[in-house]
Amino acid sequence: MGKHVKLGIVGLIRGGSVGYHTIGDEAIKITAICDKNVETLNKVRQRYEEKGLREFKCFTDFDEMLKADVDAVYVATDAICHVPFVLKALDAGKHVISEIPAVNSVKEAEELKRAVKAHPELKYMAGENCFYWAFIQEWKRIYEDNKIGRAMYAEAEYLHSELPINTCNGLDNKNHWRVFNPAIKYVTHDLGPLLYILGDKCVSVTCMEPDVVSNPNRNSRGTGVALFKTVKGAVIKILTCFEGYLASDHNFAIIGTEGSLETDKIKNVAEAHSWARMTEIEGSNYNKIEIPVTRIYKGEDGSSGHGGADLKMMRDFARCIIEDTPSPIDVDMAINISLPGIIAAQSAEMGGMPLRIPET
Repeated sequence: MGKHVKLGIVGLIRGGSVGYHTIGDEAIKITAICDKNVETLNKVRQRYEEKGLREFKCFTDFDEMLKADVDAVYVATDAICHVPFVLKALDAGKHVISEIPAVNSVKEAEELKRAVKAHPELKYMAGENCFYWAFIQEWKRIYEDNKIGRAMYAEAEYLHSELPINTCNGLDNKNHWRVFNPAIKYVTHDLGPLLYILGDKCVSVTCMEPDVVSNPNRNSRGTGVALFKTVKGAVIKILTCFEGYLASDHNFAIIGTEGSLETDKIKNVAEAHSWARMTEIEGSNYNKIEIPVTRIYKGEDGSSGHGGADLKMMRDFARCIIEDTPSPIDVDMAINISLPGIIAAQSAEMGGMPLRIPET
């Protein structure tokens, strides 16, 4: 591998934005883009050209793009299509970074695991950009330094309105995947960072969903609350709410035997600092300690998507290919942060029955 990765992008509503922020990066060279929607394809092509990108090809057929001069593929299609596109890319000899959730069923988890194992010469990475938020990295350092002891409980919330007043990304369309899939399936932005921090894995789940709905376009379940039990004995609660009068926000908390961490719910996650209690700091049980880190570290440019996380993620992917190092978010982690949401949705369908999360 040379000094940069030649990247093809499929799915340009999400992928077009992420790709835009990589233009000019020395490790990534976009050589092909693909979307079945010609209007979307042309809009992204124009944006890329206006930013100075030259010599890239445009496709409406993914199979044709795979024949182009690309080393790796960024799969940013609808969530329900990720695995079929990943399998095609791997079979074509391309490294892959896939948007999340990484899988949409237990069967897909098994298929993905087999496909990645069958291609040890290729890198597969899950595109969970929230791992790259500054406060998540800081919390991981704090936890691994044993500052709050052993985790007993953790929680996170993903709030993202799909009311008719919010028409961004076609969420007023009842056929959009976000309104078609049960919301609780989309846990990776919240469960993922918590499992990453704790170095843990879910083994069972119980989940409930309300009967009240607020989006008349939704043909599936827009809110779910799941309780997961982990290998290390902790309990994790995840709320995913794609309804109600909400913007887009995330809230996190971890309670340990020697302290706790939490995000400030007063402010949006883009601006919120964290707060901590630690037994080693006297009085912090009443006067919490402020951790002045948001999604971005002070002095960093957070303009490149999700507080700079998107570009950090793509650079990490390119680096593992160029340097031939392990994938930063490998197939096991991809499945560990995606499969629990699928089983949670099954639990909700069964009235909250506790279910084991299968090994793959």
